[in-house]
Amino acid sequence: MLFNINIRPHHAHRIYAKTTNENGHTHMIKGFTRNVNGNSFDKHVHRFQGITTFENGHNHRFYGVTGPAIPLPGGAHYHKIEERTYFNYDEPLEIKHGGVWYANEERSKHDHRFKGRTYDRIGVDPFFYESNKDNESNSLTSFK
Repeated sequence: MLFNINIRPHHAHRIYAKTTNENGHTHMIKGFTRNVNGNSFDKHVHRFQGITTFENGHNHRFYGVTGPAIPLPGGAHYHKIEERTYFNYDEPLEIKHGGVWYANEERSKHDHRFKGRTYDRIGVDPFFYESNKDNESNSLTSFK
């Protein structure tokens, strides 16, 4: 397969990771990175954010930036992720309606760490690779 290392197609990735166990529970991190232009060789990164799964009566917010692109055989790539969630209370507030609530008094709280990687390159124009596969410029790298 031929791949032009000078072309930087737009794409995003799926993220999936499990948090550390804090206060007897874990959360799952699921979502997508933000879309950027990049390829397997340019060391691009993606931003990501979201809300963990609901466990032990609460969620956590999370934000982060992936590590640089790591090439895979065939021209694809992935990114490592390693971050922490934002704090939430050890004993959740009783919430009658959605949203983020904070107590007036000081309360004990915790956060979680998570580590994982991105999966699947999504949002890529399917015709991009097909239309460039016969391109034989000097900037092509061959993968088997």
